[in-house]
Amino acid sequence: MTTLTHRVATISMCALLAGCGAGASFFPPVEPGADNPGAPQIRQPVLPEYLVGCRGHVLVPALGMTLVPRYGQPPPAGQFLREENLTAPYRIIRAGDSISAEHSPERLNVEVDRANRIIGLACG
Repeated sequence: MTTLTHRVATISMCALLAGCGAGASFFPPVEPGADNPGAPQIRQPVLPEYLVGCRGHVLVPALGMTLVPRYGQPPPAGQFLREENLTAPYRIIRAGDSISAEHSPERLNVEVDRANRIIGLACG
């Protein structure tokens, strides 16, 4: 008898949860704006094997994270990478920056968007 009771309770709970999930969400969708600029747009496919020469291959998981400037405060939420953790030589390229044409194969270029999220990594 208890097995039948457990099955009925389980089926009832599944039906209840399915009904609650139809058309409803615990977390409403977040609209992009000043506080939430949306998902970062990663510039190009970043292949770790192309970043070995400038030691950038270890930073591939940091794509999409916020880059915290030297001695800056980390964001209240989300993942971040501190500039102090980057190994020299490196160059941070911000949205709208003009950059020099000199190529240095051992230098890591870290590209960030207007929200300071890492969107690109390249040697040069």
